[in-house]
Amino acid sequence: MNDLMSCLLTGGLGKRLAATAVGAALAIGVPTAAVAAQYNLKIGCIESPSGSNTRGWKTFEQYVEAASDGRIAIEILPSGQLGDTQQLLEGLQLGIHKMAQGDETITSAYKPMMAWFSPYLFRDELSMKRFFESDTFAELNDDMAKDMGVRALAVAPYGFYDFINKKRDIKTLEDMKGLKLRTLPNSQITIKTWDALDASATPVAWSEIYTSIRTGVIDGLGHTPSIMVDQKYYEVAKHVTLDQSMGVANMYLVNENFYESLPADLQAVLKQGAELAANVEFGIASYRNRVTALETLSDEGVKIYALPADERARFKKAAQDGVTPWLKKTSGDDNVEAVFDAVEQIESN
Repeated sequence: MNDLMSCLLTGGLGKRLAATAVGAALAIGVPTAAVAAQYNLKIGCIESPSGSNTRGWKTFEQYVEAASDGRIAIEILPSGQLGDTQQLLEGLQLGIHKMAQGDETITSAYKPMMAWFSPYLFRDELSMKRFFESDTFAELNDDMAKDMGVRALAVAPYGFYDFINKKRDIKTLEDMKGLKLRTLPNSQITIKTWDALDASATPVAWSEIYTSIRTGVIDGLGHTPSIMVDQKYYEVAKHVTLDQSMGVANMYLVNENFYESLPADLQAVLKQGAELAANVEFGIASYRNRVTALETLSDEGVKIYALPADERARFKKAAQDGVTPWLKKTSGDDNVEAVFDAVEQIESN
């Protein structure tokens, strides 16, 4: 069969298929070598080439190059080649980068954004996705573009923090007592959340998490099941509790001055490409967190416990009682109320 197929493809049929492919490529606007790009974008992201966010960016790359008729050329640089998300954000603000990945670390850089990172705010991934498509978030985004010079063209929720630790099962709020949990070094809201749950918040850099669990600097952390698998935390920690505390999201960020300098049609291409990419990433990440990552963790000997609704309500009350008053002072009372009201309306509908 392989020999027959080879003969067909190298003969007349192969030429006709090739001609058809070229014609189809031209029809959808795939850029050809004869078209010189007016804009060259090197876009940094931190996940591996197979990560859901990188796949979203690759979707963005294909769409934008095609839809712009080759006027925009894109190179995606994964695995933190251009720095972590904090460094990428700083580069965007300075105009060193035109586009880059952002994530929940932006809530430390721009305090009004902190409200949506409140613990136990969202019921599920779909509620979070709808919030990022809401007028409330659009206003936050416009304010951030004015104040920081950085805009999110689209946002992809990629799951929730769940707990993985090496010490014990977490089945009740009391099981949190004294656990040393990693937090982002500059994320006061995460620190206050773990403190409110009676855990010991311990700042650790991203690149040091695995070693810190292995050596006992921390007992574990909160993150998505897919990240637990990708980073192989299951090798050093065997207890996972699905509590879905803090919703996490990747942002398709653009430097505002660069974006405003583009003609309207290319602005639309970037916006549409980012929305398409975010939807792709959301679908991949949701399936991995809900299905394949849990299967892998189980296969690797990890004990997985889904927190019941009544116990999750206890976690939510303890966390929000400890965090919300501080959050209102830090992020603005009206801002926090607007975000909470928007989520409540989304979920009531």
